[in-house]
Amino acid sequence: MEEFFNLFQDWYAAFGYPVLFFGVLLENAGLPVPGETAVLAAGFLASPVGGGSLDIWLVMLLTFIAAVLGDNLGFWLGRRYARGRLQQGKRFLFLTPRSLLMAEGYFERYGLWTIFFARFVTGIRVVGAMAAGTAGMKWPRFLVANAGGAVAWAVTMTLLGYFFGHSFHLLHKWLGGGSLIILAVVVVLGVALYIRHHLKKRAEANRIMVPEVKNTNGERAEDGGAE
Repeated sequence: MEEFFNLFQDWYAAFGYPVLFFGVLLENAGLPVPGETAVLAAGFLASPVGGGSLDIWLVMLLTFIAAVLGDNLGFWLGRRYARGRLQQGKRFLFLTPRSLLMAEGYFERYGLWTIFFARFVTGIRVVGAMAAGTAGMKWPRFLVANAGGAVAWAVTMTLLGYFFGHSFHLLHKWLGGGSLIILAVVVVLGVALYIRHHLKKRAEANRIMVPEVKNTNGERAEDGGAE
């Protein structure tokens, strides 16, 4: 990633702020673009050590706007295309109609916090918004979590680049460790939800297989018989 960090500095020198805007926008829309690195590099270039060629407040603002727009584009793509195919019983990439039911339950319970923290995890940041749209998460709830997370992410990444961009290899290592912790929490929640869903289905199946035993008068038979 350090190569991308240096590459972004060259692109900023040649093209300026559009590099930041489209880098963040495309990543949050679902494309594997190193948007986080773009923000870190922009924050570094806004610092005195980095030359102060960019304005730190404008970097934060553009990052926030691009993140919100990109996530909403990803959300719409998931709602419009992926969800429609899965509801028709078809597959979409690695998703199946059965996985749609699990995703709906997960985002109903944990959608707000997942979307808020998703952008801090590289892998989830790319697919989080599209997954929320696919799962049918209500757009107002998505927008609140999305905007809140975008503010926190834009400010945090810009300031990290501003103060620690000169030691990017150490910064990248620290960010990677934090991302793994958040990812582990999300995985644990997903597994717990799957187990709960499976046990609930199993309990319902057992109730169907064992009907109530009634006596000739249509009343429930009690243990021990009538006296």
